[in-house]
Amino acid sequence: MSAILIVAVILGAILGGVAGFFKKFTKSSFWGITALLTLLFQMMIGAAVKKTSGGFGIAVLVTTVVVLFAFNGVALLLKTLLEKAVESRKRLSHYKNVDNIEENEALILNAVDTGDKREYKKQLKRAKKIKDSAGAWGIVDGVAGAVNGCFNVLMGLGAAILALLLFVDLSQIGFLNAIFASALKSGSWTGLGTKLAFDLPLICVLSLTVRIGYKSGISSVFSFVVIIGMLVCCGIGAYSIASSSMCASAVEGLKNGMLSALTAVLGDGATVIARLVIAGVIFALSLIFVILVGICLPKITSKFRESKIFSAVDGAIGAVVLTIVLLVVIMVFGGIAYTLHDLAFMEKFNTFAEYSNIGDCMYAHNVMNGAFQGLPLRGWFGSVSEPVNPPSDVPSEPIVSPEGTPVEAVIRAFAA
Repeated sequence: MSAILIVAVILGAILGGVAGFFKKFTKSSFWGITALLTLLFQMMIGAAVKKTSGGFGIAVLVTTVVVLFAFNGVALLLKTLLEKAVESRKRLSHYKNVDNIEENEALILNAVDTGDKREYKKQLKRAKKIKDSAGAWGIVDGVAGAVNGCFNVLMGLGAAILALLLFVDLSQIGFLNAIFASALKSGSWTGLGTKLAFDLPLICVLSLTVRIGYKSGISSVFSFVVIIGMLVCCGIGAYSIASSSMCASAVEGLKNGMLSALTAVLGDGATVIARLVIAGVIFALSLIFVILVGICLPKITSKFRESKIFSAVDGAIGAVVLTIVLLVVIMVFGGIAYTLHDLAFMEKFNTFAEYSNIGDCMYAHNVMNGAFQGLPLRGWFGSVSEPVNPPSDVPSEPIVSPEGTPVEAVIRAFAA
């Protein structure tokens, strides 16, 4: 299985590089390279900073996101500069080809007038060869695209493989353990793999979230929220109308008519079903208005996004909002999972979380942990579960150390 994973990574990198070369860097997404740079920064932070409280955890998470945004901003700037260089070189090439283009167009028109089909086809083929060339900048664009495409695939495959091995190692499902036995025993997994099992997939998801948020913009999110809100309001309104006195006769007639067979079996439950049927009809009719809004609203917001300034601001806000939502979801999940951290079946999960920098921030050093202590999850997993000691490096009280690196001092000030 290890050999198959290695072959898959190599083939994926080659295919990603080839696809990126032809697609060009200026037309590609650069989430992979920004995720890699953020991961390297995160590893340096993890080596320099010892987290001592929930505030430290959120500070490290926020710092990671800020760095991710910074790398995306630099990549976007480089992409914009390269686009301008490529377009400038293409315009120069176009001016040089003006005479050839005009001559070709004249020959095509002459062939049409004279009915010379052979000459017409010949000149059409020639027209396809007269292209605006980006010159050396085109080669730079292609090479950068190939490197970028390679990293996109490598980061995606790496995140998927680590997530898969993490699931197999934690779940301890017999046939999966047998299939991935060699991979789980390899030095790559027991060494660096276990340390990146949480960090790499989470950073890749964060990087993709920034990309999606910037591309869609807050206006698209607003449109989505409005449409979802309208659907919810229509559903609640439809059932309220069906339950009101104005529909009482219709409900009674439906219950004694089409649903009369159910009335004998369900009794008062038939009334609820009759109301749901009438509410469904009302909801279906109200969908006409929702569909119209769903068609018109995105078109209106897309008109605004035609402005480059509005599009940039809209995209930046969209990326920030979507990333914040994802961080909250991650921290809620980590906080809920931490309520079970001292049970026996969580021992291996605790180990992986300790190895991970981001995993530790969303788990043991999650500022939201206290909000979930009252949840009855422990009973769901069996009250007789044998507890284990919490991880030794997860202090219950903040530890103040007289020593500290410059990076730790900055993070500590931010956390305060």
